[in-house]
Amino acid sequence: MPVEVVSDKEAWDTFVDAAPSGLLFHRWDFLKVTGRWTGYTVLPYGIYRGEELIAVCPLFHKRICGLSIVLSPPPLQAVVPYLGVVMGRGYTAAKQSRRESMLQAIAEGLRDISGDLAPDYFSMNLVPGFRDIRRFNRDGYRVGINYTYAIDLAPPLETLRENLNKKLRANIRKFEKDGYFMEQGDDLGPFYEAVSRRFSSPDMNVPLITRQYFEEIFGAYPDHVHVYYLYNRSGEVKGVGTTQEYKRYILWVGGPKIDGTPANEYFQWLQLMDAKEKGFSEFENTGANNPNLNMHKAKYNPALAVYLELSRKNSAGRVAEWVYSSIANRSWIKKRFVPYIE
Repeated sequence: MPVEVVSDKEAWDTFVDAAPSGLLFHRWDFLKVTGRWTGYTVLPYGIYRGEELIAVCPLFHKRICGLSIVLSPPPLQAVVPYLGVVMGRGYTAAKQSRRESMLQAIAEGLRDISGDLAPDYFSMNLVPGFRDIRRFNRDGYRVGINYTYAIDLAPPLETLRENLNKKLRANIRKFEKDGYFMEQGDDLGPFYEAVSRRFSSPDMNVPLITRQYFEEIFGAYPDHVHVYYLYNRSGEVKGVGTTQEYKRYILWVGGPKIDGTPANEYFQWLQLMDAKEKGFSEFENTGANNPNLNMHKAKYNPALAVYLELSRKNSAGRVAEWVYSSIANRSWIKKRFVPYIE
């Protein structure tokens, strides 16, 4: 059984929990909620070498206008930036010969999957750190490069603060003096209201996710997904944002500036301090692919991390891609055809 759909939720989550590259995005309930609200069928594939489960690979499948579309993740780039293959915990420490054997099994498994699903369009964003894509190149996949920001939290907090941009340090001192503070919240209402404004902006070329999607994710993972609010001294909300706190501390979905002030800069510093205090080794700030956010995020002196996209399409898939990017990727059409837009 080189590849098969896994039906055991506990076995799947146990594998993801043990795998260094397994993220909350990969866990069973996260996949199922995402599939339900995007209208895609979740296919949680396990890839085996003999009887040993060596990797899992969640895919999302949908037939659109007769075309077979296979994605990982589905079109939720602002919410699920990457997904794809999760190698087992033994992969990192394995000798290169064993790694080669495992990667060969992955490539063969994807060939079998492609034979079953016959995708006209296939796209997979691999997690940061998955770099050996030689076999996928040989199999005709096109490789795209994406970026995210990460901060190593090993240095003392004083060093992390000294690494900040000079102007940012001055702004932080100002908001500290003005009595701004962060608290974890229970109510998603103010968060979703702010996110709705952000996603409805003309430069946000992604679908707006329904509030129920976030509520189900928060309900499934109350220990790992949190919403935080930044308040001024008078108790007025001046910033909103969510985090994933699983194996790494990820700034997940955030709101726009409120009142046009740079309070979000201080907000992010408080979140970084929170991650450090909780013992996380890495603080990830997604969004490095957005040129409008680069200068802001660079103020924290992050490292630039790469994650790769594998894609392949036939002639029908290329036409569908052109139609989507040229015509269907307009807000009024999205709201008509994408079920998870409010």
